[in-house]
Amino acid sequence: MPYRSIVQDLYQKILAEREKLGIKSVGAQDMDFHDAPFFIKKVNITTLDSFILNFFKVPVEEYKRVIQGNGAHFEVPRGMIYSSIVVLDEFHLLSEDLKGFTSVITAIELLKELNVPIIVMTATLPEGVKEKLKDLGFEEVEAKDYNVKRDIRVEFIDDPLEGIEEGKRNLLVFNTRAAAIDAFKKLEAKGFKPLLIHSKFNRVDRMKKVEELKSREIVVATQVIEAGIDISFDVLITEEAPADSLIQRAGRVARYGGEGVVKLFPFSGKVYDPKEVERTVEEVKAKKTIDSSLLQVLNRRADLDLMLKKSLELIDENVLFGPEAVKTLLEQECQLVREVSLVLGFPPGCNSPECAIPLTEEEALRELRENGMIVITYDGKEDKLDYLPRGEKECLSISFLKSGIEGVRIKGYDSEVGGKI
Repeated sequence: MPYRSIVQDLYQKILAEREKLGIKSVGAQDMDFHDAPFFIKKVNITTLDSFILNFFKVPVEEYKRVIQGNGAHFEVPRGMIYSSIVVLDEFHLLSEDLKGFTSVITAIELLKELNVPIIVMTATLPEGVKEKLKDLGFEEVEAKDYNVKRDIRVEFIDDPLEGIEEGKRNLLVFNTRAAAIDAFKKLEAKGFKPLLIHSKFNRVDRMKKVEELKSREIVVATQVIEAGIDISFDVLITEEAPADSLIQRAGRVARYGGEGVVKLFPFSGKVYDPKEVERTVEEVKAKKTIDSSLLQVLNRRADLDLMLKKSLELIDENVLFGPEAVKTLLEQECQLVREVSLVLGFPPGCNSPECAIPLTEEEALRELRENGMIVITYDGKEDKLDYLPRGEKECLSISFLKSGIEGVRIKGYDSEVGGKI
């Protein structure tokens, strides 16, 4: 799975239905939740970053040990992966970053060499990625064993807040967190009781919000709502975005059948390629609908980082290469999945990872400068840095792990609005 929130949502659903499904043990693992250490459960639900690290000899359970130069029981999760059926869901999101796509394609190739069953699932796959998978021997199967009749109307509006229809379930999606928070506050000022969801909530609040999605009349969100959350709305009010994002967002309208409406408001010019957005909007206006045919406007190539790919292949194939080799690679690349590293941000008054939020390296560096260089150590203590303990080309997350630092202090946190950074 691409997102931690999706992992937790699916984990809770399977837990609730495991007797009916005949599943004796189920676990989840991401970078801050280890209910399935070493993937030893019968069913293991995980994020792409934890899957890739486990596969390439760095057990997430022992990630800190590896970065600090110690050994790890890396063949345990690798053995579990090689003896499993591997399902890669929401694959369109796994293919968005060069590093992530390179790592997952390399893993797929190595697994297929030993005939490990692999299923790739998505509703929106760019043609270039689809052709790459076909070249690897995948067969395309279209799911047709369902019958949901949906009548979705498409409109264009100027003001997203004016598009809300009282008495109906409304989902507002913005391309940036700042715009989503601004809309949330304006709706509160108007007397509404919206729910806000984005990437800067701690794990506990994130799980609560996923559960609350089912009952709120107005939900304000960013791209985190696009995948993996099985919820339906009557009205979608969304910022213009590329075809694959629009299709995913529209999939939250009349999800179980019936009538719905999608209202698009102008693109802010942030996050996405303006040309992709422009081509998508022109196609929507021409067709007056949002469906998989929109994907034809995306001209994305399925490129790979060939140096990274070769390094991962050597690590997998050479029995002499263990966690120390991956540590060296991580020091060079910082991440094997994302283009940006992640650092934990701790709000004032709490030094536990339970209340921390994920920060990009740029965000973490800014918080350090603005909040007096305050950090939180592995043992939950606050400390103050005189300088950044890292090499010239070393990313912050790796240098922190080596130095026993868990994350940085952020300005504040609100359970309704999220991290204040």
